Amino acid sequence: MKKSDPEIAKKLIMKQAERLTLLVLFASISFYSFSENNQGQSFSRKIETLFSKYLVNVPQEKIYLQTDKPYYSAGEAIWFKAYVVNAASHLPNTLSRYIYVELIDKSNAVIRRVKIKKDSLGFAGFIELKPELSSGNYALRAYTNWMQNIGMDFFFKKNIYIGNAIDNFVSSRIIYGKTINDQTPVSIIFSDASKKAVTGKTVELIQNWNADRNKKTTLTTDKEGKISWLLTDEAVKESASKFIEVSINDPGYQYKNRFFIPVLNNDFDVQFFPESGNLLTNLPQIIAFKAIGPDGLSVDVTGKIFSDQNTEVTQFSTSHKGMGKFTLQPNSGEKYYVLVKAKNGMEKRFELPASQTQGVSLHLSHNKSRFYYEIRNNTVLQNSALFLLIHSRGRVLVIQALNQHLRGYISESLLPEGIVSFAIIDSVGNTYCERLSFVNQQNAPIINMETDKPVYGKRKPVNLSLNIQSALGKSLTGNFSISITDNSTVKQDSLSDNILSYLLLCSDIRGYIEDPADYFKSNTDSTREKQDILMLTQGWSRFNTADIIKGKQEPLPYYMEAGQTITGKVLNIFNKPSKNCGIILFSPYKSTIKLTQTDSTGCFLIDGIDFPDSTSFILKAKKKNTFGDVEIISDPDVFPKTDVFIPVQHPVDTLAFNDYSLQSKEKYYTEGGLRMVNLGEVTVDADAIKKNKENHYSGLEGTRFTAEQLENYPGYSIFNILSMMPGVRVSGESVYFRNSDKPPLFLIDDIESTNDEIAYLNANDVEEISVFNGANATIFGSRGSSGVVAIALKKGYIRDDETPPSLINISPLGYQKSREFYVPKYNIDDVRLNTPFDLRTTIYWNPKLLVDSTGTAHVQFYTADKPNNYSVVLEGLTNKGDICRYTGIIRRED
Repeated sequence: MKKSDPEIAKKLIMKQAERLTLLVLFASISFYSFSENNQGQSFSRKIETLFSKYLVNVPQEKIYLQTDKPYYSAGEAIWFKAYVVNAASHLPNTLSRYIYVELIDKSNAVIRRVKIKKDSLGFAGFIELKPELSSGNYALRAYTNWMQNIGMDFFFKKNIYIGNAIDNFVSSRIIYGKTINDQTPVSIIFSDASKKAVTGKTVELIQNWNADRNKKTTLTTDKEGKISWLLTDEAVKESASKFIEVSINDPGYQYKNRFFIPVLNNDFDVQFFPESGNLLTNLPQIIAFKAIGPDGLSVDVTGKIFSDQNTEVTQFSTSHKGMGKFTLQPNSGEKYYVLVKAKNGMEKRFELPASQTQGVSLHLSHNKSRFYYEIRNNTVLQNSALFLLIHSRGRVLVIQALNQHLRGYISESLLPEGIVSFAIIDSVGNTYCERLSFVNQQNAPIINMETDKPVYGKRKPVNLSLNIQSALGKSLTGNFSISITDNSTVKQDSLSDNILSYLLLCSDIRGYIEDPADYFKSNTDSTREKQDILMLTQGWSRFNTADIIKGKQEPLPYYMEAGQTITGKVLNIFNKPSKNCGIILFSPYKSTIKLTQTDSTGCFLIDGIDFPDSTSFILKAKKKNTFGDVEIISDPDVFPKTDVFIPVQHPVDTLAFNDYSLQSKEKYYTEGGLRMVNLGEVTVDADAIKKNKENHYSGLEGTRFTAEQLENYPGYSIFNILSMMPGVRVSGESVYFRNSDKPPLFLIDDIESTNDEIAYLNANDVEEISVFNGANATIFGSRGSSGVVAIALKKGYIRDDETPPSLINISPLGYQKSREFYVPKYNIDDVRLNTPFDLRTTIYWNPKLLVDSTGTAHVQFYTADKPNNYSVVLEGLTNKGDICRYTGIIRRED
């Protein structure tokens, strides 16, 4: 790739200087307008303080996930890098140390959830896809615990298609007929691996949207391998999250699949949005509109506007993704309606918002790198009482008293990239109208890629470097990730969300945006027009102007998760809170032991712990001098509800995806994947596993109670057990060995412990108890001079019916253990010549790409076997919050 042209760099430097000059000029103009009015200056400081206070009290976060591929196959892993940043600055200075990533299907069921812990280079992880996962549309959702305070609308979401060609012994396809009288004929055709019809098989059918139909019904495949029936009105009208599940349980034909019902009707809805929110009478104004079908996706429409006297006023049509705009001057006292026709011929009537005589409107236009504004004040307030407020991502840019300045312009170079809000407010803090605009990226970082060869062969090393510089030629460092994929089987979607479109656009507005990257493809007038229509029709509520200037702030129920905790409560025998009750926590992971006690409400919190997924804990509650036992209850993991819009979508290139799916299947079996076979009931005969475990003290103790012996004393305290051992005397909870007046050393899983900690245990909790005294205790040195009691806890202990309520076993969601993406190394002949066919579709994935002081990252990997070119996608953020994205091609041939 060529280095950046010096002439381009010169122009950028000049542009930067011009921007600085304009900034100083604009700042002086703003200052002058306020200097005329001390009250205006005071109000300006007040608004700036309110916005600053909001950003401090509610430091919002954003998450973006880069995945190694746009689509996947069952049996693979989704590899991802998560960028967690401050929503206002895009700097990675947030305090959350854990994120949650979920794979969700169209029924809004969480298929897999992982918790990722931040390390020195950020957040990275993976989600394993089970081989039996059904083909279909899924979504990745990511969030921090803190982000729940702002709402699920601002969680990261990415739609992903997952195919499954692994177990295709039986396959099925569904066919929908034409809907007549709210009934739709539907057929499912079953075939085997040889494409022959599966005939005469009983199919169990479940339809999940109706209590009656949720019961299993059975149908038999005909000579074409087909079953048929009618879908009723309720399925046809609203099909969101409705599915048909079919299964065959015949010997030799074990099969199960789920079909989500697509939208089967032609309905649509249209919404109308007056520019800046108010439709004033006797004033020409822009009205934007958006047409949506029942599947939640855009619909192209045309329309005619009529007055209430049935006089046609104007016409319109969609210009982009169901959106468009028209100009209307409503007359006083008149109402307007619209007749809208979709492409399918359906026509519907809608009422336009009612016009009003009082209010403020704001018109915004863009021309030659300037935003021109025009304000119309139809209120009893003087212009001097109104202010123009401009802010972006919660940061105030301009507060200017209107006075007589109802028209003006602002240079785009003075504004930050992304969504910018123009609002009219008064000195009391009322918001009269608001208009959003979009500012294209200014002075984006420049990324160049260089390879050590122009083209590469089979299983050859590739050395490439990627250099990241500012527009002024300064080396940049930061946090980056890179994916390199087979360009033939993995087709990158140039219109889908990426780090640029997400952080600057999708993350700051509610609702689903189709093809978001399309708004960043160029800086032409047509692209700007698309951006402007989107701003007119999409709601923006991450930073609510009206609430901030009124000082409104809702309570924040969710905490910033900087560490892991376990919480719960303890109840006494009367089911009342047990205050000041002792709690002890045990875990075999890192031999963890923690002590705490309940507060005045009977609740407890244990922090300062660190644990990965699948870690089990034993919690024991004990309160002295209390009648009866207490009950300990841990707080369960609670996660946000799943309400994710997953549109019907398919791979970008069907032929490419078919090749990809078959290659993924072959790779799965080549690497040892197993076909899942459903077996009938089986009986397994085996010897029982011995429970007692050996440790490095085994054989050296004087006396030992094994697991088998302890089973004879269920619920006995440790002190009861010790009192039965020779040479040990027990008085209450005090233990002494013969010929010693000092208490022995207590060890729980090799960790030195106290009598109080021993008091929480009973025979159900431990695997074995060993006693060392005299010469047997010399292996512990001076610590064992008074004897030693070594207790080994059960591993993965599960409470049974005999376990007291004061003892529980829990396994909360821990963080995912890191795993490195495997890249073969063919630098050794034995490996290069003898390894099975290399079928990688993700050739290289590195979520922690290191950049040196010159802004350069070096990457090395080996090519796979197929002679297909490779796509390179690099994404990331500089240390100053600059968004980086690069795409390139590596040439490959035999």
